[in-house]
Order: sequence, then structure tokens, then C-alpha cells
Amino acid sequence: MPRPDKGTMKPLAIDLFCGLGGWAEGFLREGYRVVGFDNNPRFAKLYPGEFVLADVRSLDGRRFRDARCIVASPPCNEFTRLNFLRSHAPPPDTTLVEACWRIAQEARVPVVMENVEGARRYIGPAVAHRGSWYLWGDVPILFDGHLPPKVGGIPRRANPWVPRGDGTRPARLYQWGHGDKGRDGSARRAKIPLPLARAVARGFL
Repeated sequence: MPRPDKGTMKPLAIDLFCGLGGWAEGFLREGYRVVGFDNNPRFAKLYPGEFVLADVRSLDGRRFRDARCIVASPPCNEFTRLNFLRSHAPPPDTTLVEACWRIAQEARVPVVMENVEGARRYIGPAVAHRGSWYLWGDVPILFDGHLPPKVGGIPRRANPWVPRGDGTRPARLYQWGHGDKGRDGSARRAKIPLPLARAVARGFL
């Protein structure tokens, strides 16, 4: 992992499953040095912090003992797959989530993990959430216990999940297909909002 100059030491944040860098943007704004890890090389040129190409499951958390905190957004595919189409769907693979807890325990530093609402069934109650972003771990007290207001989203009148006047509503599959379907579309939709990332970053200063 790259080492900073001693004359420019900043609090260090480790960003696991860093993707496009939603966490990183907020932490950088608050004066952190951010090192992100992801196994997808296409994020290397897009990530705003220091990018390291690696499988998070292979990391040794002891190398992060100088960090102020760890943030993690393991892929949510296992928790958002179309389980409702099968009455006896197998349980999701939680090895990526378990890797986050292991790394934080080895590092002995606070960790905040983000995932979707459906993950609560498998990894326990979330500590807090803001919109569709649910947080587990050592979530700091934010804004007197309140997360920043939700920004963005689909306007209610355009939201395909809002019931129609005739009492019916479009299939849920239509809602899931809504929005950017480009190469990085899912990564953009999953990106941590800047106000939320900055609030968590300030909580560890």
C-alpha cells in the first residue's frame, strides 16, 4: 500500500469494494487520505483516491492498523437477486460481508459497512439508513442522531413503483430495470451519496 510523506500526514480511510468511489469522495472532502481496494480494474481510472487492484477476501487487516476507519460496500447482488420468484431460494453467499468483519477485527479500527435493505435478513439489523443505503458496524452519531436529508431519487409521479389509479402497479422487474443500463450503471446507482459519505467521515475526525 502506498505510503504518504511524513510531512503531509492525513487520517487514513480504507475503502473496501471501492467501486466508483462514493465513500472516497466524501472522505477526501473532509481531509482524509483514502486507499480503495477492488478487484475490477475498470475502476482504476475513475476512482478519486489511491486505487489498489485486489480481491478484498485476500487482504490482511493487520496492514491497516494505522487507519482511522474502514468503510466497505460489498456487492449487493446476493441480497437483491430475484429470490421472490422462488419459494425456496438458497441463502446468499455472505463471504464478502464476512471478509469485511474479519479485516476490521484484524485491523482493530472502526468499520462502517453499507448494503441494501434486504441484507438485514442475513446479517442482522442495520444501525442506521438513509434512503436505500443501510449501514452496519461502528456508525458514528450523525447530526444529533439523524442522517443528512435524502437527495435525488425518482420523483414520485415518475416512480414506476407508485400504484396506479386503478389499483394496480407495474411489475417490480420494471422498476429494477429503470435508469442507467450502461456498463457502469449499477455501480453509479449503488454509489454512496456525497452528503452521507461526508457525514460519516466527519464522525471519525
